[in-house]
Amino acid sequence: MKKLLICFLILFITITGKTQTVELPSISSDRGSMSTCPDIIIPHSLEVETGFYFKKITIENIEQGTSLYNYNFLFRHDISPDAEIRLQTDYAGIKEDSIKYSGFDPITIGTKINFFKGGKFLPKTSFLFNLTLPYFGENHFKPSNLAPAFYLLMQNNLSEQFSLCYNLGMELDGESTEPSEFLSICIEYSINKFSCYMENFNYVSSYSQPENSVDAGIAYCIIKNLQFDISGGINLANWKNNYFGNVGVSWRLPK
Repeated sequence: MKKLLICFLILFITITGKTQTVELPSISSDRGSMSTCPDIIIPHSLEVETGFYFKKITIENIEQGTSLYNYNFLFRHDISPDAEIRLQTDYAGIKEDSIKYSGFDPITIGTKINFFKGGKFLPKTSFLFNLTLPYFGENHFKPSNLAPAFYLLMQNNLSEQFSLCYNLGMELDGESTEPSEFLSICIEYSINKFSCYMENFNYVSSYSQPENSVDAGIAYCIIKNLQFDISGGINLANWKNNYFGNVGVSWRLPK
């Protein structure tokens, strides 16, 4: 028993010693906003980002409409100091008038690569590639073909507290050969363990009406490896009847 207590004491001293000497940066999550920051997760770590998203669309003078929700899961793992691999899947549901269905979304794999660290005026820039696979998931949610998406992720640090993040992207849905374009701009303010943001994001395509939305959110870094976030927004074209919310948590597991 005494030997066991000594072993636990040695283990505790070793862990706390590492914690004091190795200063980890706070977690940099891709959750919450639609804009994705160019940051790569720190070496030798696995990051899990999960949450609940809800969207309600109703037509004026009609009680019924469309409700969508999903429980989303994103896994990020480093492969070098400047690159990471990603895997995402969601459990989703949709209710449209009297029709309901739910199940797993198809799996999306991807990578984020940082190729420019940024300068005084030039933004830190990364490339994000996602590929949605048509082989898994609920039939209502699966695309007929592979669905690639490409994004440029850019960020300027305006001061110690303020940063400006903006994305340009092109997405294919696995059904149409015409891509949709994505554009977002997000300003973030950070102080101590809190951060908040305001954002505008847009989807534009030749086969549907453009979507122009705004949202805002707040995040709290409970400890350096754990962050909680909550956000909400509206569609500017129909803000009374088209709104969404998002709540989630991100945690990092260093090796």
